[in-house]
Amino acid sequence: MELSIFLSLTEYLKDLIMSNLYLGAFLAALIETILFSLVPGEVVMPLAGYLASLNNYGYPGLLGVTLCATLGAAIGAVLIYYISLKFGRFFILKYGKYFFVNEENLSAAEKWFEKYGTKAVFFGRMAPALRELVSIPAGFSKMNFKKFILYTFIGTFIWTLFLVSLGFFLGAYVETLNLSGIFGKIGIFLLLIIFIYFILRILSKRFENKNLNIN
Repeated sequence: MELSIFLSLTEYLKDLIMSNLYLGAFLAALIETILFSLVPGEVVMPLAGYLASLNNYGYPGLLGVTLCATLGAAIGAVLIYYISLKFGRFFILKYGKYFFVNEENLSAAEKWFEKYGTKAVFFGRMAPALRELVSIPAGFSKMNFKKFILYTFIGTFIWTLFLVSLGFFLGAYVETLNLSGIFGKIGIFLLLIIFIYFILRILSKRFENKNLNIN
């Protein structure tokens, strides 16, 4: 069920980004945040960067995509923050399962926040396994909202810029390959990005296991 939803959403967002780059980047980041990485930004954001490069948007396009995606993710993070603040842990665990939140990954986010405090929001935005979840313990702890939104926006912008730039410059390399048609090039590009995504997930999981052990 989860896989079918993932494939459907990924296909939908890919088509949306291809038809409307900025709106697609915004909605992809928003959906990723609300659905807790069901549609991984590590796949979708590089695609947006690639399409910006392919269609000659240049560096203004790279920055525009990054800002739109950052805004979408920030709106999603604020929504999760306020739900967590108002309704608490029991509510999140009871209804979060419908948004792919469980006891295990919530506990990991709570340990991260407990260990690093409010800085966890900033650094957590650059950790693939925790990026969306870190808003929940921030809400539980009633973190100062201005600090929350500042750390969220800056951390998300940095990570999104990295992902979009990866697609932007990797896409330039793919364009040099002797492939037939845009969909052939996009297919090769997506395979490269998915490979990189799984490498990032493995590294992130190892980092998480190493750093979330609190005595």
